[in-house]
Amino acid sequence: MLVIAVVAVLFLTLGGGGGNGSPEDAAKGFAAALTDKDFDKMRSLTCPEYQDNVDDMRKLYDANSQLEEIEKQLEGLPPEMRESAKKSIEAAKNIKITATAGDVKETSDTTAEATMKVAYENVPEEMKALMKDQEDTLYLRKTDQGWVACDK
Repeated sequence: MLVIAVVAVLFLTLGGGGGNGSPEDAAKGFAAALTDKDFDKMRSLTCPEYQDNVDDMRKLYDANSQLEEIEKQLEGLPPEMRESAKKSIEAAKNIKITATAGDVKETSDTTAEATMKVAYENVPEEMKALMKDQEDTLYLRKTDQGWVACDK
């Protein structure tokens, strides 16, 4: 579950989101897509060099893929450890992420920065230290497709 939290932070820092009209539209579109776990929308609204991050995030949020990967890693361990991993995945299914776009500042004609807040709900006790509410900067860039999230 640490991986989910780390990828969410990485995704916010490196890019994700977008829109065609303005940096504000891009930031709000990203926040809505993250909240809805709409990875197709996120991917289409992310600059090409960071679209793989969205694909990785999609894999992490798919409980069946997580379970298969964990079972591969735990094959040689006792059944009770495998059962514990399955319970953690089940508990993680109930985690709710709410992303909110805040202040947006255009830094040039083709770049902008937005404040992005991410709040977590229904986090299992054993994951609370890893999944804390956070605030980060979403970097936006104007492209031929409109404003998209990208790096600085």
